[in-house]
Amino acid sequence: MGNPVLIPEWALGWHQSKFGYKDTSSLQENVNMYANFELPLDAQWVDMDYMHEYEDFTIDPTRFADLPSFVKNISDKGIHFVPIIDAGIA
Repeated sequence: MGNPVLIPEWALGWHQSKFGYKDTSSLQENVNMYANFELPLDAQWVDMDYMHEYEDFTIDPTRFADLPSFVKNISDKGIHFVPIIDAGIA
């Protein structure tokens, strides 16, 4: 069995996740909307839309080319970034 693990506090907070973000600006727009309405946002998830041809550990060079700067920007604001990867790697 083992001992329980203490999870990070931010993991218990408000997370936003959905499939269908078309580019980095749509992610930024989502984060901005939370800020505009003064809603808490602890983590921004992104589904496999950010990948190049849905290949794990890649970033679409056209639609999500500025993803690293987006991640740094939200990290500076205390928002965590969680990319979803395909667990079925052959």
